[in-house]
Amino acid sequence: MPIKIPNNLPAAHILEGENIFVMDADRAYSQDIRPLKILILNLMPIKYITETQLLRLLGNMPLQIEVDFIYTESYTPSHTSQEYLT
Repeated sequence: MPIKIPNNLPAAHILEGENIFVMDADRAYSQDIRPLKILILNLMPIKYITETQLLRLLGNMPLQIEVDFIYTESYTPSHTSQEYLT
């Protein structure tokens, strides 16, 4: 089953290259499936690598999963640009 991830997430291109079915928000809203919704707080220094690893594992599940990443307002990244988090 597909995993629904935020539009323009860098991990999407990596996962599609590995034949893991990802779906952006626009396509998911046109379907009539209620996904399992998961929020992830990523505290690892290099965000896109960890996000790709987590999404790869979730993509192997038989459920449709809607994933969103959250960050605290007070967090100041040291290894990832602030623009990536917004």
